Amino acid sequence: MNAYPEWLQASWQRCSLQSAPTPWQPPHLARGQTLQSMLQRKRDLVVTGEMALEDLYEYMEGRRCALLLTDESGCLLARVGHGEILAALGELGLLQGAFLSEGRLGSNAINLAGHLGMPLTLRGKEHFKEALHGWVGSATPVFNPQGRLVAMLALYCPLEEAYPGDLALAVAAGRELANLLQMEGLMQESQRHLSELYALLEGMDDGVLAWDHQARIRYLNRLAAERLGLDPARVLGQPLALHLRLPRRLELAIESEDPLSHVDLVLECEGRLLPVLLSLKRVPTPLGAHFIALLHPAERLEALWLRRQPPPMLVADSRPMARTLRLARQAAHGNGPVLLRGEPGSGKGTLAAYLHLEGSQADGPLVIVDCHAIPPARLESLLMGCDEEGIERPGKMEEAHGGTLVLEQVEQLPPTLQGALLQWLKSGRLQRFDSSRVLLPKFRLIATSSVDLEVRVAQGLFGRQLLFALQAFELWLPPLRERTADLPRLIAHQLELQGDPRGFSPAARERLLAHSWPGNLIELRSVVEHARLRAEGTTIQPEHLPASLHHRPEETTPEPRLMTLAEQERHALLEAAALCQGRVQQMAERLGISRTTLWRRLKTLGIDPAHYRDHSASPKRSAAS
Repeated sequence: MNAYPEWLQASWQRCSLQSAPTPWQPPHLARGQTLQSMLQRKRDLVVTGEMALEDLYEYMEGRRCALLLTDESGCLLARVGHGEILAALGELGLLQGAFLSEGRLGSNAINLAGHLGMPLTLRGKEHFKEALHGWVGSATPVFNPQGRLVAMLALYCPLEEAYPGDLALAVAAGRELANLLQMEGLMQESQRHLSELYALLEGMDDGVLAWDHQARIRYLNRLAAERLGLDPARVLGQPLALHLRLPRRLELAIESEDPLSHVDLVLECEGRLLPVLLSLKRVPTPLGAHFIALLHPAERLEALWLRRQPPPMLVADSRPMARTLRLARQAAHGNGPVLLRGEPGSGKGTLAAYLHLEGSQADGPLVIVDCHAIPPARLESLLMGCDEEGIERPGKMEEAHGGTLVLEQVEQLPPTLQGALLQWLKSGRLQRFDSSRVLLPKFRLIATSSVDLEVRVAQGLFGRQLLFALQAFELWLPPLRERTADLPRLIAHQLELQGDPRGFSPAARERLLAHSWPGNLIELRSVVEHARLRAEGTTIQPEHLPASLHHRPEETTPEPRLMTLAEQERHALLEAAALCQGRVQQMAERLGISRTTLWRRLKTLGIDPAHYRDHSASPKRSAAS
């Protein structure tokens, strides 16, 4: 015994205190649900280990041996090898789920390799138990990159069939398994990061479109798919040019690999012209540059147009728009909530930005939230903020402190948020649903809507008191079909924005003036861009206009909408308040009713004449110039 290494002598001494060389006692065996649970927890090791064992045994060309894989505790997870050898080991109890402990099996290669942390071989009588004297086991420990023991791998064969290189073979297989496990871990970590990245991209307020160095579409998130009208399953992997025609400015930026930030462009997507506010990011790779385009929300596009020069979309050559702009100047001087109403695309976002820039909050942030574009479950945390894992995340209402908060499509607010907003309007206090802390954000609230809010109130979908609170100052934006006098300047401005010196021929201009513009300003921008891109001469002709403008006016002009009596009454009161600057006596005289009746109607409709009084020391600059 003294000829044996010290580590083996120590093992025999431990074994002699626990058992005798005979009789043989099979190892403890995990069965049923216990085994299945263990295999599930070790699934990566089992799958990768079995693959490594099968590859190694295929190289051994049917040799009479068995390859065994255990976890760090010595539990046998996988067996691969010659059928007769596997059967013989099975008779000893070395089956899947067996615990190859020293206390039960005596000295064995697998247990000692894990215990000592080194590869080793046990031959014949070096085993403590006589039942293993006819076997040779060569085993090696398997470590992860952090140096932690994760598995043992062993080669077992009959004593007379052992090869001198068996231990080296086991060590090589162990290293291969360690490499495979590391690669699997890296792939899983990469997959986790990708999943987190995709979740982040899908939750962004911006559309995201990415393509590779071969200009093939690699990714677009939900918002990009919606704004471009593309199906990700259909376009991924396809050339970008099949679906998008890029403006020259964007092509030049891609060729020079220069980034772009919040650039106003028009994309042609499968025959449709789409005005967008776009940022371009370059991603260097060994194969060439990849690009990511961010499609920013439409309301940011309107705000950008507004900041470039005196608001072009608020030109007021037409009487309806002049009346609205006159009221807007009055509203800009106040601090109370404003409700903007009008058809989709009529410019409510632009008017909201104008009110911010012309008001006392102009130096503060302008925060815009589209209530329809955000799922209700996410809208709550987005507006009011939340506490996640001890980290406080401020909401848009806090971000707007000192500035203006614009709630686009306010009718889409869920009831809980309607109540919270009403509470803030009444008291200035904001309390998150998951917190007891009270916040006191101060900002100007502007709400917009394209639907009949009174009908929503009658249907129980919108709070009556909230509507009254928002109607402290109410503005109606006329549709573009009622602003014919504004069209020449609006059209000229669109050409100017694109740096196009050309104009429309008289025939083309007549078509533009006769069109009903159901899409309002958004449609106007698209039509002008469509026409100028197709015109090759010095003048834009009727044939360059979209097909929708070639119908006869009587086929496209909708019947004018009649206001309800309630709307007419509200409109009259609002106009009188603006004309008389909130002086109740003058309002009553102009409307031909008594002061008592006027006060009663103002209270019923939630109109405060004080909001229409000019409190400013000096007039603001005109936006219509």
